[in-house]
Amino acid sequence: MNAPQPDADACPLESIGHLKQKVCLMWGSAELDIFIGRLLMDSRDGARKGLPMPVGADLLFLAKTNKIIRAIDLMRSEKIQFKDAFRIVDEGDQKRLEADEFDNPLVSRDTVVKVRNEELRATRAQRPAPKPDGFAARIGHLVFTVLTSKAVLFLIAVALTVKLLWPFFMAGK
Repeated sequence: MNAPQPDADACPLESIGHLKQKVCLMWGSAELDIFIGRLLMDSRDGARKGLPMPVGADLLFLAKTNKIIRAIDLMRSEKIQFKDAFRIVDEGDQKRLEADEFDNPLVSRDTVVKVRNEELRATRAQRPAPKPDGFAARIGHLVFTVLTSKAVLFLIAVALTVKLLWPFFMAGK
């Protein structure tokens, strides 16, 4: 009853407030095209009813317009032809969509997460620790290493416990 009514001349997308806000926040970025693509393709295993046709048409129009605006920005910054800038933007969007295994309906989400976690662990194990440069950095690294060692943290905890509980033990005498 008290819900705000959309204007008569408002586009269909404006009737869905949360989508309108997300589109406005991501406007002019590559993330908007990815968001719209996933929104249009996501059925949530049949649980989602889908968007009304006019809203879907608005989203497709905004995705195309967003891509054109990004191509114009690239054209101005790189001093290249519009068709080349548009091709670069479009190829970048396609690579971004192809790189995400979650978009492939034939691949289980659990499989993708497991593979990504294994890759992350492997890269962490192969990456050497950064070497501190300069005397101050070495001293800082040494102090940080000493203060974060388990033995030092345990001794600090014991000292604080004794300091805080000592008056209670001495009050009983």
